[in-house]
Formats: sequence, structure tokens, C-alpha cells
Amino acid sequence: MVIYTTKENDVLDWICWKHYGTTAVLEQVLAANPNLTDEKLPAGVVVKLPYIASISNKRGEIRLWN
Repeated sequence: MVIYTTKENDVLDWICWKHYGTTAVLEQVLAANPNLTDEKLPAGVVVKLPYIASISNKRGEIRLWN
């Protein structure tokens, strides 16, 4: 699990896109963070980004390690 601390006006879908490369994991991230919403977040909020094994490489990046 990765811990992300928000910056002013971060939104959860953008955080998911930056970390996972997709917003399709939004429901799983919300489940790991029941106190969050998908609205703008103030600075300093801790977001737990769980390991999600079923994400495929959507960006077309070459990964040397999985």
C-alpha cells in the first residue's frame, strides 16, 4: 500500500490516474478510504492507495519489473 498526502485541490480520480495509470480503480481506492469523496480535497489529507493486482499496463509503458 502506498500513502499519498494531498496537495490543495487534488481530486481522487487524478490521484488514481497518476498512481495507477487509470481511473478504473476509483471504487477500490474509495473502499480503502471510506472517509473520502471524489470531490476536491484539501491539502494534507492522507490517501491510502492499495495494491491492485488486476491493473494492466494501460499507458503502453515498458516495464522491466512487475
